[in-house]
Amino acid sequence: MQATQTLSIPRGRALARDAALVGGFAALTALAAKVAIPLPWTPVPATLQVAAVMLAGAVAGPWRGALSQILVLALGFCGLPMFADSTMAGPAVVTLASFGYLLAFPVAAWLAGRWTGKASRWLGAGAGLLTIYALGSLWLVGWTLLSGQPATLGWTLWAGVLPFLPLDLLKTTLAVGTAIPLRKRLG
Repeated sequence: MQATQTLSIPRGRALARDAALVGGFAALTALAAKVAIPLPWTPVPATLQVAAVMLAGAVAGPWRGALSQILVLALGFCGLPMFADSTMAGPAVVTLASFGYLLAFPVAAWLAGRWTGKASRWLGAGAGLLTIYALGSLWLVGWTLLSGQPATLGWTLWAGVLPFLPLDLLKTTLAVGTAIPLRKRLG
C-alpha cells in the first residue's frame, strides 16, 4: 500500500502541473482575444492571440499547448466569451469570419511546441503561423462567398494575411524567444 501511494504522488503533481499549464494558457489566449483592434477593410480583427498560441506550444509543449487551445474552443462553444467578438459565443462562433484562424490554434500550438531546440524552434513557430494563415484564409474565403460577396486571392491576402503579418511575426518572435527560459523555469 505504501509503494502505491508513493508512486501516485509524483504522478498527481505532474497531472496538476499539466492541468495548470493547459488552463493557464487557455486563459491567456482568451485574455489575448480581448485585445482586439478592428480593421476597416477586413472582418478579422487584429488580436494578441497568436502570441498566446505560440507561447502555449513553445512553453507547455506540443500536447499541452494544443490541449490549451482545444479548451479555448470548447469553452467558447459552451458559451463562454473566449473570442475577440465577445457578443458571439456558443455554436454560433462558426459564423465568425475569423473562425478558421481559431480552428488552426491547436495545430499551431502543437507545431510551435514540437520543435523546441535553439534553432528548430523557429521552424515550429513558422509552421504554426503558416497553418493559422492557411486555415484562416480558407475559412475567410468560404465565409465571404457564403455572404454573397466575391473572394479573390488578392482580397483574401489583403483581408486575411498581409495586414497581420508584420505584427504576427513580431509576436511570434517574442513568444518563441522567451519560451526557452520560461520552459526551464516551469520544469
